[in-house]
Amino acid sequence: MRHLLKAFFVGWVLLLKTACNGTAVCAGLTCVAACLGAACNGTAPEPIVPPVQPPPRTSPPPFNAKPSENLCEAQRNLAAKLGTEHLIIGIMTEGGGDNYENAISGVPYGLKYIYVAERARAGGPCTDCNNCPNQPPGGWWGCWNRTGNDSRPGARLRNLFSSSADAGQIPMVVYYTIYRTIAEGAGALPGGLRVTENVRDYFRDWRFTLQVVNEYQQQSGKPVMVHVEPDLWGFAQQGSVGRNSPKNLPVNVQEAAEGDCPEQENNFAGFGICMLRMARHHAPQASIGFMASAWATGLGDISRGVGSSATINAEAAGRSTGLYLNELGANLADFLVVEFSDRDAGYYAANREPDRWYFINPDEGVPNFRRTFLWARTLAETVKLPLVWWQIPMGHSGMENVNPGGSCFTGRWRDNRAEYLFEHLDEVVTNHGVALAFGPGDCRQTNPRSDDGFLAGKVRDYEAGAKQKLICVQ
Repeated sequence: MRHLLKAFFVGWVLLLKTACNGTAVCAGLTCVAACLGAACNGTAPEPIVPPVQPPPRTSPPPFNAKPSENLCEAQRNLAAKLGTEHLIIGIMTEGGGDNYENAISGVPYGLKYIYVAERARAGGPCTDCNNCPNQPPGGWWGCWNRTGNDSRPGARLRNLFSSSADAGQIPMVVYYTIYRTIAEGAGALPGGLRVTENVRDYFRDWRFTLQVVNEYQQQSGKPVMVHVEPDLWGFAQQGSVGRNSPKNLPVNVQEAAEGDCPEQENNFAGFGICMLRMARHHAPQASIGFMASAWATGLGDISRGVGSSATINAEAAGRSTGLYLNELGANLADFLVVEFSDRDAGYYAANREPDRWYFINPDEGVPNFRRTFLWARTLAETVKLPLVWWQIPMGHSGMENVNPGGSCFTGRWRDNRAEYLFEHLDEVVTNHGVALAFGPGDCRQTNPRSDDGFLAGKVRDYEAGAKQKLICVQ
């Protein structure tokens, strides 16, 4: 490269000598200006115009976000952003050929969520899906669900936003790409987080997602919720390396974030705060929430009824997980996501896990609703954020347990959580809930196609009646 530059420079000097009566009028690059200012037989040579360089990406402004200090104030702020004073009832949808849209169309759900669940593209997002190499296998998620000749990446999200807006629903993006990009599971996470290139790809994908969200919000002025990485934070707390503190898990945050998080610590706590910082910078109007897992402490699972799970102290578990999440920056967000467990009790029983049926009377056993609500309430009051109950199973007690051939989208399994929740909406909001989002956590579960219209009927009745007001806006 240096030889090429030297040849170019020598040639340019010869040009100047020719144009200026054979006499060089300057030395170095300043010769351009000197020759242009000289009388060079009446004609100055054309100046060299250097190629236009893209401006360097500027660092975000200082991140001065403060943790939530008042749960009710946080709930009121979220309700204002979402444009509601009532408990929201939501549903899962899906893209592509196995879309649930036909089953949920016309039902007045207030929220609709979709997964973004694939590996981030190595090297970063494509800018044109017509010229995007097919990696990872199956293609990068940003190029899924396109229609017509639109080659812009992000169609999966734009389709969600468009269909939600048409139906008067709040869209929620469930961002779940860590498991293939970096690692999933308590044992694999520490090693995966040490691979700076993968963390860099992840942050680039996250940045792209936020930019698509922001574009929609800037154009529409409508709310968007983003649920950040189910299970991830629980795996970190459950693992032996990060159990005592997320700061014990090394991550090269500053380098991987490429200028977005210059002040964050190079550990998993800094990783979580960096994700919040990026969200506030790239999608400032979006509502962001981390998930609290019922099994995060490693001492038991609130949604199970055997072994240590049967005796786990709900308040202690909720407080422990809440404090861990605060170290990760979850209390800088807008809401927390919680769940009862993502599969129908009948499905669990058929697969030799019979301890998942929820008892209504807490004296009869565990798991039961009172204990799970106590856990969740403690979480909310520790992080000081309202709760979104997510991925709630859709089975009901009138269903038989059947899944012909174990195939997707045909499951019909008994469960009682949907029934209980609709009969106790006051209990949901008293324990700081702002939304109930239903959906199968596995394609073999009861779903909007197979639940006999049970959930749709409940939602229609709810919307037609006196809707449940949120506790902090009454």
